[in-house]
Amino acid sequence: MQRQYVRIAGTIAEKVILALEEMGPDKRLFGAGRETAARGLRRELVAVMPTPSAGMLADACNRYLATMPDRGSSAPQVERISTFDGSVTMRAGTRA
Repeated sequence: MQRQYVRIAGTIAEKVILALEEMGPDKRLFGAGRETAARGLRRELVAVMPTPSAGMLADACNRYLATMPDRGSSAPQVERISTFDGSVTMRAGTRA
C-alpha cells in the first residue's frame, strides 16, 4: 500500500512543479533543484496519505513550498488538488 501512495504522491508532485513552471520561470526548479522539490513534495504528501481531503493534500504541498528559499507571501500556493485525478489548482500567494 505504501508503494501506491509514493506513486500517487510522485504524480501530484510532478503536477505541482509543472504548474509552478507554467506560472513563470523559477531557477530553483532547474536540474537538481527540481528533483529536490519533487522529493520534498512527495515526502510531505505521503505523510498525510491516505486522505480523502483535497485540502490536506494542498496544505502538505504548501508546507514544503514554504521551505524553499526566497518564498515570500507573494509566492504561488497550491489551492486545491483533485483526489480523483491529482490535478492541481494554483493561486497567487496571498498568505500572511
